Amino acid sequence: MPSARRRRAVEEAIIRLDFATAQARADQAEGEERTRLRDLVEAGRMEAVARAEQLAGRIQAMARADHYEGLLDLAEDPETEPLLNLIPPEINRGARLHLDGALLRQKRYQAAADRHMKNATEFLALFDPKAAFNEIKKVELRWISDAQRVELHALVKQTDQAVTEQIELEGRTAEVIREHLGENPDSVPVSSSRPGGGSKNPGRGMGCLGSALMAWAVLIVGLALPL
Repeated sequence: MPSARRRRAVEEAIIRLDFATAQARADQAEGEERTRLRDLVEAGRMEAVARAEQLAGRIQAMARADHYEGLLDLAEDPETEPLLNLIPPEINRGARLHLDGALLRQKRYQAAADRHMKNATEFLALFDPKAAFNEIKKVELRWISDAQRVELHALVKQTDQAVTEQIELEGRTAEVIREHLGENPDSVPVSSSRPGGGSKNPGRGMGCLGSALMAWAVLIVGLALPL
């Protein structure tokens, strides 16, 4: 293999953190070229080990600070594993323990998010948007996947629509009752099924819920990629 090609192959292996291949390529050279390439491999290895030690320190610091978003980013970084393989086993195990813990926590929260969204969907089918919103609020936004975020955003919109429809229905019902009482002043007022006899302002509480839903929708979109 020509000298320039061999050096390029060694450099590419170093970039991939594949020092076994880099060393093998260097050993194929002869004389001074072999010495230069071996020195290049060793320098690359030392630099990578220093980066790996810094990475392990960052992981430990993030774990102490409960910075799980950062741990998840590192766990998903393709360079993390080969770097950690360069440091002593006990340090490697400690770092991996924190990364695995973050991944496990993410898995639990995403499973919980699926349950809460399923419950919210069922409450909407029962025409109970308030209970649906209470389930939506239980979703931990920082842990959910992009697909779950899209699903949650759609669910918030459905809940907001259900709130609007319920407010309109209560308003129409109240109007019918007022008209009925106006035509029949001696009629006994229809009692409300609401605790304490209901409200003189139908839909007032639902209006507050609608505002909360819109704020929640803005938060979801703000934390997500453009939908």
